[in-house]
This record gives sequence, C-alpha cells and structure tokens, in this order.
Amino acid sequence: MSGQVVSCDPVELGSLFLFEKLDPQQLARLCREGRVERFEPGPVYAEGDPATCFYVLLEGTVVLSRRVGNEDVEISRTGSRGVYAGAFQAYLGDQVPQVYNNSLQVTGPARFFVLPAESFAAVMLDWFPMAVHLLEGLFFGSRRNQEAIGQRERLLALGSLSAGLTHELNNPAAAAVRATSALRERVAGCGANCARSPGGPTSARPWRP
Repeated sequence: MSGQVVSCDPVELGSLFLFEKLDPQQLARLCREGRVERFEPGPVYAEGDPATCFYVLLEGTVVLSRRVGNEDVEISRTGSRGVYAGAFQAYLGDQVPQVYNNSLQVTGPARFFVLPAESFAAVMLDWFPMAVHLLEGLFFGSRRNQEAIGQRERLLALGSLSAGLTHELNNPAAAAVRATSALRERVAGCGANCARSPGGPTSARPWRP
C-alpha cells in the first residue's frame, strides 16, 4: 500500500525525537532518499509482506496488530509523533527474514515519513556503526537465549512425562489395584441404586415353576 506523496521538510523531521540530534546535512539526506506520504484511514502494510519501508509518524493515529490464529490482536495504538514501525530490522540484512512482523493501519488521515529499507540500512551503518553492532549483538543474543530457554522447558516437560509413564509401567500391580478398586466402587454404587429402584431386586417376586 502507498499513500499520496507530499513535500518533505527537513525542519519538520528535525523536530521529531527520533531525528533531533541529526545535523542539517543528515536531515537533507533523509528527505532526499525518503519521502512524506499521506494516508487515508485503512491499512498501511500487512504482516508477512516484504518489509520494503521504514515508517515514522508525522501526524495521525496508528494501530499495530499481530496475527494470532485467525484473529488480528491489537498490540499498540498511539498518536505520538515520531513513533516508527516497518522495516526497522533492515540493518540486519539477510541475516533475518525481511518481512513485516506486524500490521499497521491508521484510524484517520495520517502522514508518515517513509524511508526505503535499503536507505534506512545504509544510514544506520554510515551514521551509527557502533550502535548497529550493539543492536545486532542484543538481537541475536536475545534470540539465542529464548531458544535455549524454550529447549530447556521442552526437555523438562518431556522428563516429567517420561517419569510418569515409567512409574506406571514399573508399578503394574498398583495400577491393577487402583482399577479393581474403582470397578468395585462402581459396582457397589450400581447395586445400591438398583436396590432403591421400584423394579429393583428387593421388589421382584421370586419365580416359581
């Protein structure tokens, strides 16, 4: 999805918290390589689509959502200028799948500064190389930690299941006793119910030839 392209003002970009530390030359480069787009109410991009652009809100209200099963679950709604979404992992290149990991829509007329993913990756590497290295380490370190924790949790769950099965297999006599006891209780309960019923054994007449 794309909106109507309007003029880009470096001064407006510099008023955003995201770009307030950039110098005039850097702001001019952003306007030169990016653009400002106006969107009407509706979707801006969809989860799973190729992540082609980095979006910074200039005006309006945005809603971020994630797909959970067959439903779209809202995870954020804001009208704060300078909030961003889209291809913010473009600086990782082909180390990760470059797709949108959420869906973005606007509730009313809105304006965004839109920077192509390739340009966003380039300015990050040119202007903030140390930050990029730190972010890469944080991203991949967190992912490895999550994978290790997930694997450990699966192993613990499997161990608990195996222990339960082993206990049952190693104690067939106990299992038989439990089954016999449960059957005895059911039979006793059935006998009591039958005794209380009008057509039960206590009211039946003996058969005589």
